[in-house]
Amino acid sequence: MGPGIEVLDKKSARVAEFLGSLLADEYMIAVRTRDARRNVYGRNVTGLRKLFGEHCTYLDGVVVEISRRVRALGRVASVTFAHSMKATRLNRHNEKLTGQNQIIEALLDDHESVIRSLTGAGSSQTERDILDFVAGLLGRHLEMVDSLREWL
Repeated sequence: MGPGIEVLDKKSARVAEFLGSLLADEYMIAVRTRDARRNVYGRNVTGLRKLFGEHCTYLDGVVVEISRRVRALGRVASVTFAHSMKATRLNRHNEKLTGQNQIIEALLDDHESVIRSLTGAGSSQTERDILDFVAGLLGRHLEMVDSLREWL
């Protein structure tokens, strides 16, 4: 019984680590999408703000779901801006983005980074255990990328 529990602890630790990295990325995309919604201007700004609002709603739900899964594994789910800035694997966007196309391209880059990290998620047994959840996230990010590309 003892060795099985130790293996389970190591397995859950790896899954929690994977989900923790994903949580930081998703949180940063949600923050950046919210900022884009506030700062975008240009052609059909109302439609674009509506699209960003839908993306924000979905991403907020993803952050809650990932943090719930991490906590279910008995780990701490850090969902703060400061922690996410340090832990995210996304490229930094330090410059002030101006213009609709720059904002959309930056969000596209963020979503594509998450897609790349999710497509490699089936590489280990621990990540295969949450593959259904990851596959759902991957599909939704692909949809968001398509909808953003339509605006370019």
